[in-house]
Amino acid sequence: MSLDNAITTSAKWLDACNARLDGVAVEVSNRTRVSAGLLHLSLEHHGAIQLLISNKSYPHYGSACALLRPQFEGFVRGIWFHHCANEQQLRNFINHCEPPRIDLLILAIETVPGYEEGLLKATKKNVWNVMCGYTHGGFIQVGSRNTATEIVSNYSEEQILELVSAACSITLLSAVAFSKLLNNQAMANEILSEYQKLFQ
Repeated sequence: MSLDNAITTSAKWLDACNARLDGVAVEVSNRTRVSAGLLHLSLEHHGAIQLLISNKSYPHYGSACALLRPQFEGFVRGIWFHHCANEQQLRNFINHCEPPRIDLLILAIETVPGYEEGLLKATKKNVWNVMCGYTHGGFIQVGSRNTATEIVSNYSEEQILELVSAACSITLLSAVAFSKLLNNQAMANEILSEYQKLFQ
């Protein structure tokens, strides 16, 4: 798929998710509100990635890449607060304390039915260093703005295609999790069907 087609497909995917999830009512509990807020944040990060890479005259690829890690973290934290956090951890977060490190969150999540396959752990292992490099200004960001003679945005099409693919995949996870948080399996099925239609 060309980069232009990937960006167009990503926009359609976001529109499909937002049409189903924007403005839905959630249960009035701290656990549900925290979890829904984090999953919504994850979806918003994808929207920001989309906006940053769609500016054809001057795309902001570096800034878009920097949002992939927080998109992934928003999903992981949202799942953890929904299924795993105890009441004290929930209260601590509401009082501005950080949750445990991501490895511990994933370890707990992978005891939850539906998340036992080890996919999150494998994903984190395979792409975490790259995501951190993008987010924290590692060499991957520096190398992607150098040519032989100048400092200029020099991201490869392959890099941005990988970004778009990863962002769309994380949005699938977040949107399905959001639907299940709402106890709306029909919506989860619709979202999965839309993803399969667009990407498979």
